[in-house]
Amino acid sequence: MTPKHLIIDGYNVLGAMGLPPQKVVGQGEVHREQFVVRLGLYGQAIHCPITVVFDAWQQPGSMRHVTHQTGVTVMYSAEGERADQVIQQLIRQYGKETAVVSSDLEVTNVARAFGAFVIRSQEFLTRLQKGNQQRHSVFSARGKFEDKDDSEYGPDRKSTRLNSSHTDISRM
Repeated sequence: MTPKHLIIDGYNVLGAMGLPPQKVVGQGEVHREQFVVRLGLYGQAIHCPITVVFDAWQQPGSMRHVTHQTGVTVMYSAEGERADQVIQQLIRQYGKETAVVSSDLEVTNVARAFGAFVIRSQEFLTRLQKGNQQRHSVFSARGKFEDKDDSEYGPDRKSTRLNSSHTDISRM
């Protein structure tokens, strides 16, 4: 089954990029925001909703917070609530229709137990980079976002071009 939802352990993936949470927060959160923008482009390319979850459990008085940025649902955990807990709730909600991006053992074990497809953070970064390289998009003279023909990749190349409303994330 093709996953219908992609859930991402935000700081886990940023950590795989060499950006631990304290560095991300300490630099005005620009890295986190850039990551969310990249996820938005990726989500458009694969035609799959994306939810990324970040820890905010150490923020006094914080409540679970949800925003929508560049086509991505961004969730921040509440005070005393870890992102892993939020992700596990989402996995239970979506089950087999979910692909989960994390290298956290507890998260990946829950994902597998509920039949979700697991993608390790480093593997996802590789896929994200390949997706950016394979997707040739330009702005037309009217400012409209258009896809260039990527038939140059041939049938043996993995591409983010779609023939249906969902992409098989396991093949990307």
